[in-house]
Amino acid sequence: MKEIDFIPEWYKADQVRKRRYARQYTIIAVTFAVMMVWSFVVGGHVKHVSADVEGIQAAFDKGRDKVYQTQLLQSEIAEMKQKADVFDTITSRTKTTAILGELAYLVQENIVLNRLSLTNEPIEEFKKETPVSGAVVQIGASKEPQNTVVPETPSRVKVTISGIAARPADAAALIAALEQADYFQQVALIFSRPKEFMKKDVTEFEICCYVADYRIQK
Repeated sequence: MKEIDFIPEWYKADQVRKRRYARQYTIIAVTFAVMMVWSFVVGGHVKHVSADVEGIQAAFDKGRDKVYQTQLLQSEIAEMKQKADVFDTITSRTKTTAILGELAYLVQENIVLNRLSLTNEPIEEFKKETPVSGAVVQIGASKEPQNTVVPETPSRVKVTISGIAARPADAAALIAALEQADYFQQVALIFSRPKEFMKKDVTEFEICCYVADYRIQK
């Protein structure tokens, strides 16, 4: 016995089409929900990464500022050292008061000084040395001239004293005292001659020497 189907085909097709539409709408809704959740997760991650990037950028900018400040300080320190080296180069290594004190101690009562001269002169021995010889002037820290005002050759203090002595032996004794003193070197008598002073026979003299505050080392 055959079953008779009274449902028309168009109804069945309409039901199939409705079910298909329902599945499509469900898939679209699920896909949209997944996309929304994914967008929220990605958005949070992007914010976190952006915050990290901003922190890294801030740290980089801070480090760059510190590097710049460090370079600026190093430049200022180098400039101050350069000025200090120039000042040390043009300043006498031995205080004038120390030189005068030593001379006052060595000059005896029978001698009267009428002139005392302290002048800076280049060290001739250093000028004669060639770069191959490797001569070094030991005057404390090594100095390099920084401009044309500073002398290229290290200098020394030349002491020139002139006066009168009661006897020639007194002038000779002064020369001997200068030679034995650790303060002075290369003591030389420029001249010594008799002279009449206040109706008395005296000896006029002039002596030069150098302050021994350096040493040439080869």
